[in-house]
Amino acid sequence: MKKALFILLTIMMMVVSACSSAAGGNSGGTQTPNEGQAGTNPPKEETVEPKNSNEKKTIVFSTFFQNDFFVEAKKKYEAKHPNITIDLKYIDTEDADLEVNLEKFIKTTGTALLSGKGPDLIEMDQLPSGDYIKKQLLVNMSEMIDKDPTFKKEQYFGNILDGMKVNGGLYGMPLGFFIYGLFGNNTLIEKSGVKIDDSHWNWTQFIETARELVKHTDENQSVLGTSQPEYMITQLVNDQYGTFVDKESGKANFDSAAFTDLLKEVKSVFDDKIMSGDKGFPIFRDTQINSPDDYIREIKQSEFLTEGLSHKTKLYLKPIASGQQAGGSFRTYQTLGINAKSSVKEEAWDFLKFMHSDEMQHRAGSAGFPLSKASYSRVVQDVLKKGTVKSDQPIGPMKGKVFEITQKDIDDLDKFLTGAKYSVQFNNTHIDDIVREESLAYFAGQKTPEAVAKLIQNRVTTVLNE
Repeated sequence: MKKALFILLTIMMMVVSACSSAAGGNSGGTQTPNEGQAGTNPPKEETVEPKNSNEKKTIVFSTFFQNDFFVEAKKKYEAKHPNITIDLKYIDTEDADLEVNLEKFIKTTGTALLSGKGPDLIEMDQLPSGDYIKKQLLVNMSEMIDKDPTFKKEQYFGNILDGMKVNGGLYGMPLGFFIYGLFGNNTLIEKSGVKIDDSHWNWTQFIETARELVKHTDENQSVLGTSQPEYMITQLVNDQYGTFVDKESGKANFDSAAFTDLLKEVKSVFDDKIMSGDKGFPIFRDTQINSPDDYIREIKQSEFLTEGLSHKTKLYLKPIASGQQAGGSFRTYQTLGINAKSSVKEEAWDFLKFMHSDEMQHRAGSAGFPLSKASYSRVVQDVLKKGTVKSDQPIGPMKGKVFEITQKDIDDLDKFLTGAKYSVQFNNTHIDDIVREESLAYFAGQKTPEAVAKLIQNRVTTVLNE
């Protein structure tokens, strides 16, 4: 299972394995140097030169995977700043050694940071950022933003940055992000007459809607295709991670009504066969949207399925936890943090901003939506100018299909981009294993939800305190 998850992670990150090893950086002093519409062109981005721009300095930049974007950014930045050297370090690994090398990378990076050393700039997608935040190992970038007049928050998707904050502090900045939602069979939904308001629905309301929808389906359809209840509850915890785990304090909140209610809701829909991995053609399916092209393919391709299966598709917000404010969910991509003990914080910050510039962001093959609105606007203009999106499927009924894209499609997508509010925990963790293992007893009718919640609370607390 773990091996499969790591392989999946490798595919999702859209990178290739590569070479070298993470190493120590510049330890020492503690120098420290508002939103518009998504598809518009904000003012031209400014850059600020770090202090002492003639002094020779080195920024140690550590990642796990090798990435061509970082190599290109290094070359271009060094050309513009002859006094700065970007010492890019990454791990030489093959698929067979991926899990072992990743565990080693996590351990050595954490040890180096705790000792006051380690890299200056760190890609944290594979690292336990919550542990680093709790131990105050990362720079609070909110303070750097407040002191930097050249950083204009309104030029970025500020809702993403706000959604990443931990008790008001921003400890990492992503180069891009993905959004999550539910694709729904809108042909069936409209035919059923069931009214759906996904703008603020929670899981209780979703399940009520599901019960109404199944009255209009045949026995081969479920509302949401999910294999087993223990996997669904784990996914819901990750979707609402901040509700159950406080990253700053390191405290768990599983021994709560919010979690026991979630357990009960999951069990009820599986007991009533509303959700099942055994049935085909679910009305809703989980999705991750990576780009405007990706959105159009997913929305349009269902209309070209074989006779009897074709239908119109609509993107819906995922339900939120009880008590949460309305908002969509997202995950960050290539999130960069700055070592709190680095002596080149200002230089690392300036390099990080350069990687968000339109010069670096607007390029073929980039993954996810760019954090910069200007860069996203260029992507939108390019795809609208082209007017069509081609299917990426090499075989099957979608091969060679071309889908039209309009401004209305972009406007619909923009609502999800600007409305994304909740950061999803996407790395497989020990907490996932605990939730999955302990919840089995409840779903099998062997323990009460309160007893299971208490066991999970105790085990997760132990993990968080390690």
